[in-house]
Amino acid sequence: MTANSMAGAGGLPAHGLSGEGALARVSEWFQRSGISRGRAARASRLSGGAIQENWRIEMDDGERFVLRTDADASIPTSCSRPEEYARYSLAYSHGARVARPYGLCEDRSVIGKPFFILEFVSGETAGHVLVKDNAVPDREALAHELGELLGVIHRVPAVDITPVFGVPPSATALASIQHIRRQLDELPEPHLGAEVCLRELEARLGRETEAVFAHGDYRTGNYMVDKGRVSAILDWEFSGWSHPLEDIGWFTAPCWRFGRFDMGGGGVGSLQSFLDGYRHSTGRHVDASELVDWQALAQIKWAVIALHQEARHISGAQRSLELALSGRLVSGLVLEAMKLMEI
Repeated sequence: MTANSMAGAGGLPAHGLSGEGALARVSEWFQRSGISRGRAARASRLSGGAIQENWRIEMDDGERFVLRTDADASIPTSCSRPEEYARYSLAYSHGARVARPYGLCEDRSVIGKPFFILEFVSGETAGHVLVKDNAVPDREALAHELGELLGVIHRVPAVDITPVFGVPPSATALASIQHIRRQLDELPEPHLGAEVCLRELEARLGRETEAVFAHGDYRTGNYMVDKGRVSAILDWEFSGWSHPLEDIGWFTAPCWRFGRFDMGGGGVGSLQSFLDGYRHSTGRHVDASELVDWQALAQIKWAVIALHQEARHISGAQRSLELALSGRLVSGLVLEAMKLMEI
C-alpha cells in the first residue's frame, strides 16, 4: 500500500499470480467491474502484511491500485477477504481515513483465490522508522491526529454496524478474552503465563459491556504517514464489535511502541496527545489509569498471535524468518502483562 514499502521487483509468485496470463485475467475483471479500462501491466509485492498479501497493480494508463489477497497460510483470528472487504466498505462509508475500496472478486478463476482492490495510497508504514525523532515534523500533532481518527471509527452508528457484524456481545471484554483463550487452546503446547493473565483479566474486565465499531489492530505499523499526516489506516481484518478501550489499550501498549517506551502514544508521540485527540473527536475523556488492564490484554493478545505466526513457519505452510522470530517475543510480552497488572 505504500510507495516506500516496495519489495520484489520481479513478477508475481507462482501460486496463481504469475505471468502475463494472470495479469490479463485481472485486467479483464477490472474492466467487467468498471474499476478501470486500462490493462494491468505490472504487479509487485508490497512489504508488510505478515498475515495477508498486498500487491501493487500498475496499469498501462498510469493508474495504480492495491490487490489484497490471502497469504499462503492464515491464523485462526483472521477473517476472509469478503468479510474484510465489507469492513473496509463500512469504514470508508463513514469517513474513516481508509483507502477507497473499489471491488471484491470471489471468482477463483482470476488468480486462484479471492481478492479485493483498494486505492493506492502513498506513505510510510514501518514502525521502526516512524518512531525515530526525525521521522515526522511534529510528533505530538501526529499522535493527536491518530487519536482523532480512532474516534471517527468508534462513532460509526450501531444501526450501520449490525448488518455487518450482527448484534454486539453482551460482555465485550469477556468475548475478546474467551476468543484469545480459544486460540491459545488450539496450540499444541501449554503457555501457563498467558493463561494466568487471561484469568486475571477475566476477573478485572469480564463485566465490561460497552461496544463500538473497533478497528481491532489499530497500532503503529497499520497506518500510513505522508508528510507528517496520516494518509490511510490499514488492515481492517480484525475489526468488529469491541470495547473502545480495547482499541486504545492496543495502540498504547508497550509492545507497539517499537522501543520508544517513553512515547505512550504508539511510540510516535505522548499518550496525552493521543488521548486529547480522542477526546476532541468523541467528547470522551480517558485517563491513563483506565488503560493498564487493557494494555495488559493487548500484550497477551499479541503473544497468542505471535505463537500462531510461529506455528505457520514451523508447519512449513509459510516459511518466513519474520514469522519464526515472532515466537521469541512471547515470554517478554507475557512478563510485561504481568508487570502491568502487578501479578
